[in-house]
Amino acid sequence: MLPPTSGVEVIQANGLLAVPGFVNAHSHSPDNLIRGSAPNLPLELWSLHSAAGRNDRTEREAYIAAMLGAIEMLRCGTTGVLDHVRISPDIEGARLDAVASAYRDIGMRAVVAPIVADRAIADTMPLTAEDLGDIDIAAYGRRAPLPAAEQIAIAKGFAAAWDGRDGRITTGIGPSAPQRCTDELLELAADLSARRALTLHMHLLETRAQRALGFERYGKGTIAHLIELGVVGPRTTFAHAIWIEPGDIERLARAGAGVVHNPVSNARLGSGVCPLPRYLSAGVRIGLGTDSACCNDSNNLLETAKWATLLHNLEGEDADWISPGTALELITGGSADVTGLGTVTGRLAPGFRADITLFRLASPAFVPLIDPVRQLIQAENGAAVERVIVDGRTVYADGRITTVDEAAIWAEAAELAERRLHDNAETYRQAAALEVPIRRMYRRLATEHEGCVH
Repeated sequence: MLPPTSGVEVIQANGLLAVPGFVNAHSHSPDNLIRGSAPNLPLELWSLHSAAGRNDRTEREAYIAAMLGAIEMLRCGTTGVLDHVRISPDIEGARLDAVASAYRDIGMRAVVAPIVADRAIADTMPLTAEDLGDIDIAAYGRRAPLPAAEQIAIAKGFAAAWDGRDGRITTGIGPSAPQRCTDELLELAADLSARRALTLHMHLLETRAQRALGFERYGKGTIAHLIELGVVGPRTTFAHAIWIEPGDIERLARAGAGVVHNPVSNARLGSGVCPLPRYLSAGVRIGLGTDSACCNDSNNLLETAKWATLLHNLEGEDADWISPGTALELITGGSADVTGLGTVTGRLAPGFRADITLFRLASPAFVPLIDPVRQLIQAENGAAVERVIVDGRTVYADGRITTVDEAAIWAEAAELAERRLHDNAETYRQAAALEVPIRRMYRRLATEHEGCVH
């Protein structure tokens, strides 16, 4: 072994387990300030609470929200994240700058993908006149969004300012979901992705209602429409992809697109079960994500990995079950690949950046030490994290983040969240008007023939 170069820190790693830093392939930092505010409800009803509560009014709120998630992720061994950032009510460059600044300041690796959307909330669901009845929803979700070209221009300016900055911050473009975007906006986003080689990341077919709306709007399955539109390719990644049609898995595989599996939030929202074994069998690129802290209640990717190894045991033959080794690959190299970081991080190998998490083996999850990978994925929850290194720099050690004052961040976050709940009370009241129509929609859709392979 060669002696260390002068001035280089030497870490005594006896009794430690070194793994590549985890990569969270789907997260929403603004929701860190509204954790715990939305009850256990299906997505469309949950969204009424989350959309009403988000309303990020200041750059400081955006910064603190991103810091909250970053602190939690680093403490659980996650060194990289794709942040699908929705700035409410409209995309804004200054608040996007604040999010990127938070990741820069704490020392985390991040792909910041601004969400763009140009349809009002009430137009993103297959609501009929019978569903609506005599309920007037004109006061909610009918705002005029920024024009598609203007939204893309803001995202383009953000990418010009931040992509590649400090060697750890890259940018993407994040259409919210097909049902929330016009075809014009989707095409403009795909064009920006192609011109600047940015990851194109969006939600896809998360619920039964989204599948129904796709047929209503396009006259065909949503994935088939997106492929015809020319927005699906090797830089495209889809979060969820549950309510798909026969042949969709093969279509995504041929296009080289990626899918991000979010088993905890899917279960929390009752959305369904992503056919992960079939995606893997077909060769679709897969990563794992926590999703929002408001619909997962956690940013802990180890918890997500455990769910991924167990949830799919409920169906199919045991030969198709997800092994702990597969889950570990999905939260490291797999997630790095689908976020556009596959040549940078996700592996401990020459040529990759030093993003490393060290776990104490003298911890409950690892004693006795029989199968380190199985015990890491199915027994460890982050309590054994000893040190986290990003880009060769220690950012967590001795039980604390080394780059920021955690206590100060937590105190400020509590104050901001309390103020937001108070100030958004009227918005919550307006949102409640949609609950009855959505429940009628659910009952109607439940009686219709599915024919999909979720």
